[in-house]
Amino acid sequence: MSQTSIGERLRQAREAIPASLAEASRATRVRVDFLEAMERDSFTFISGRVYVVGMLRSYARWLRLDEAEIAREYDRIYGAAEAPALAESLATRNERSMPVQRPRKPQWAMAMAAAIAIIVVLLLFSLLGGGGNVAAPPPVPSSPTPSPTLTPTPTPTVVGGFNGVQLVVSVTGTSSWMRVVAGNTTPQLVAFQGTMQQGVTKTFLAVDLLRLQIANLGAVRVSLNGKDLGPLGQAGQTGSYVVTKGDAALTPDPSTTVPPPGLRSGPVVSPFRSPAPPPRSAPPPPSPSPSPSPSPSPPPAPTPSPSVSVTVPTHTVAP
Repeated sequence: MSQTSIGERLRQAREAIPASLAEASRATRVRVDFLEAMERDSFTFISGRVYVVGMLRSYARWLRLDEAEIAREYDRIYGAAEAPALAESLATRNERSMPVQRPRKPQWAMAMAAAIAIIVVLLLFSLLGGGGNVAAPPPVPSSPTPSPTLTPTPTPTVVGGFNGVQLVVSVTGTSSWMRVVAGNTTPQLVAFQGTMQQGVTKTFLAVDLLRLQIANLGAVRVSLNGKDLGPLGQAGQTGSYVVTKGDAALTPDPSTTVPPPGLRSGPVVSPFRSPAPPPRSAPPPPSPSPSPSPSPSPPPAPTPSPSVSVTVPTHTVAP
């Protein structure tokens, strides 16, 4: 049997992916603080075996572990400890639901009161000289026994707090490009990269470390672990910061710089619409084909002028 605890197996499998607790929470729909508690072998964050085993199975399935083996290991270690606690809870609930028994008045006191009432009526009848049927004494009204009030069993309150780094970034100005990296792994786990528009707020969680690059400090407002840090600079200023678990403020990070606008790209697809591709140039119009030159028309035939016949008179000279 493996000597590794349930929490260590979960944590080692997650770090081998590698993945952060925030990514595991989004994939399994289990709160980050619950995942962190399970990796510490602390299963008191919620009451009830069904809920704990369900979360363990979901987390183990996402980590590609044997979820049935994880559930059996949990029952073997913690099942015996839950039985006395469950019995104690049921006993407490039964005690609260039992009706309150009020002490009853002694029977002899009621009989004595009835006898005294009858004697008083008889004495009055004899003194007044009445006759006929003796009127029966009026019945003594009995006070109704109040029904016991059942106190509802209070529902246990689940208390859980995130023990890592929680960073809330809100864009109050026009817009700003930013990049957020969770952890210190290789390759880097980029939680977000792109341009955030005015009015957008995002929350980033990490177990131990977050790196933040902002291209427009005057447009961004930052809150760290519930503490408002306000804007980090003026409009148009850039900055790189790092924050680790337990820090109360952001620390400038000289090892990274905000890239110029032309190089702000990366493996994370921006959630906003990408710029439209440049319009394709229209093909050049086709050159007009040369039209055939007209063949020269033959010159018109000359119109024959009317012939004039001239008669020259001849003279005969005699010898």
